Amino acid sequence: MARVRLLLVTAFLVTAFVPGASAQESVEGAAKRVSAMRVRSGDQVALHFLREPQLSGAVTVNERGDADFPKLGTLRVDSMTIGQLQDTLRVRYSEYLRSPELEVLVLRRVVVNGEVRIPNVYMVDASSTVRDVIAKAGGVTENGNRNNVVVVRGSERIKAKGWDMGIGLADLESGDQVIVGRKNWLVINALPAISTAVLLGSFVFTIARR
Repeated sequence: MARVRLLLVTAFLVTAFVPGASAQESVEGAAKRVSAMRVRSGDQVALHFLREPQLSGAVTVNERGDADFPKLGTLRVDSMTIGQLQDTLRVRYSEYLRSPELEVLVLRRVVVNGEVRIPNVYMVDASSTVRDVIAKAGGVTENGNRNNVVVVRGSERIKAKGWDMGIGLADLESGDQVIVGRKNWLVINALPAISTAVLLGSFVFTIARR
């Protein structure tokens, strides 16, 4: 019984006081989540060959779900998960290359707009969250309303609640628009309005005393 208690205490101490333990679990969890995501139209597949740099580059998945890869030609990829695509490409390229050292990265095409510092179209890793893409766009401006962030996906508007804490909408898709709303006029101009009122009151008070 004492041995069991000691093991439990040791496990607790490792989790609580060794940052690498929880960090490693987090990284592994994110990798598994990305591996299970589906490849979609509009995605970009980036290939990096360590020994054959001439084959490295990026290809885009078209609206039919196809992508044209060097040497392999056209492959239907939108029926695959990202993990399946990575495995498939490594197997297929091994038919042409001896032990190909290949890294495959799937990127999503996301528009970030509204009250951010650098609105633009961004190609982001499939694991990226709303918080990640807003950070990539320079963050929310001083006039931005952090409680009014939506993801526009086709005709759907999804409220991104808790985005700044990394919760809420888990996965972004190519074609998504992340829009940060603007604070209302009263909130933006509250301080100048109060300052003006104070100055005006002071002026009226001074005049009245004369």
